[in-house]
Amino acid sequence: MRFFLLTLLGLVLAGRPALAADGDLGVTVLGTGQAVFGDQVWPYQLLRLQEPGKAPTYAQWFPPRQSGVSPTMMLTRPYDGISWSGEAVDAKWAARGTGLHPDDSEPHYHAGSSSISYALAPPEYIAAEAFYYLFHDFGVLAVFGRFYAGGDIQNDRDDMHAGLRFLAQAPGVDRSRIGIHGGSWGGFEALYAAADAPAESRPRVGVALFPLSDFAREVDYLFNVLPTRVTDPAKLGQYATFFEPYLRRILATTGEPPGWDFSRWTREHLASKLSVPFLVLHEDWDTLVPVEQTQTLAALAGPRITPLYFQHWDPVDWNSRDLSHGPLTATYWSVVETVSLGHLLTDLGRPTQFLIVPFTEQTLATWLWDVRVLQWIGRDVRAVAPLLRELMDPRVFLFEPSTSKVVAGADWVTAMVNALWGTQYTAAQLRDALSVGLPP
Repeated sequence: MRFFLLTLLGLVLAGRPALAADGDLGVTVLGTGQAVFGDQVWPYQLLRLQEPGKAPTYAQWFPPRQSGVSPTMMLTRPYDGISWSGEAVDAKWAARGTGLHPDDSEPHYHAGSSSISYALAPPEYIAAEAFYYLFHDFGVLAVFGRFYAGGDIQNDRDDMHAGLRFLAQAPGVDRSRIGIHGGSWGGFEALYAAADAPAESRPRVGVALFPLSDFAREVDYLFNVLPTRVTDPAKLGQYATFFEPYLRRILATTGEPPGWDFSRWTREHLASKLSVPFLVLHEDWDTLVPVEQTQTLAALAGPRITPLYFQHWDPVDWNSRDLSHGPLTATYWSVVETVSLGHLLTDLGRPTQFLIVPFTEQTLATWLWDVRVLQWIGRDVRAVAPLLRELMDPRVFLFEPSTSKVVAGADWVTAMVNALWGTQYTAAQLRDALSVGLPP
């Protein structure tokens, strides 16, 4: 009956204001639906968010299912294609389908411009991406940056601000327990959204994966740093082709040299405005967003940024590296998900609920062995201990989807640390020890 009433309400509201406007934010429900996993159903709404003088923002909203107020996650989705906005640009790209296409919806597109990748993300896909938050009865708001639709970096920043404006008014949201998550270009959106957040919906915690945080230094990286690292002309040509669409969007906001203005797009600006604590994960062989972006932001922001670095112990040949966020990020992607979800769920979750965190046991164990080696050779692995301690939270159970194995996080972490570090801790002893750091 509850689901029937929610669906009926959504159908009545479709195409009309869904909620009372907060000041000058207009909210329209363009459609409704439901995501089904097993025997559970999560209703969602497809929203247009409108602030005066700005382009509309589109978002997919999963209202909390529990009565009262619930923790809520905002997910930044810069590249996902949507087909339900009613705008011609979305219909055009949806008709093209997944693949590489000319970047011809961008106002500064011209002959010789690079193509961009597009992938349609139907509402069911977004539901799958949000599954672990939905499973814990969080509200979830996915905000679409629609990179393929053109615009500039200010437009992306506006989109994310509109999302947080919505959460400032949406019913059922525990506004003291809002989290935000994004990766790469979405990491930029997450960091800057948190910096711009309205006081009423400022996130409590954030996770940014290999984020672009300083646009001035990124441009400098492309034009001045890369040529000192990469000497292969063919490889430099690949970089130029890949980054050309990004540069157009950056310069559309900052202006062209020599009069360009990066004053609102640097680590100094971000650090001066950012009050939300972030876990930031970054690899030292990242060729798209150099790890120095996170290192220098963390130095400025202090305890507001907790950096977790995926590090190599051998030297890098930049000429042979592909364009990616790094091979370790790919190898340990399940670890990225485990520590990110563990960090967010333990901070935002209810005090008495069980928290299910996915993991791949062998991969997580292999990564911890790498951490042990990095510690032995003197690398900075300080961020690992508090993240392991979070996985030992009494509420946390680790779940391996491929085998359906479930184990208490405290038991698994204790067994693994004792095996790799040669210690004999009990779970209670290890939690206390990890508050200081990893075993020596």
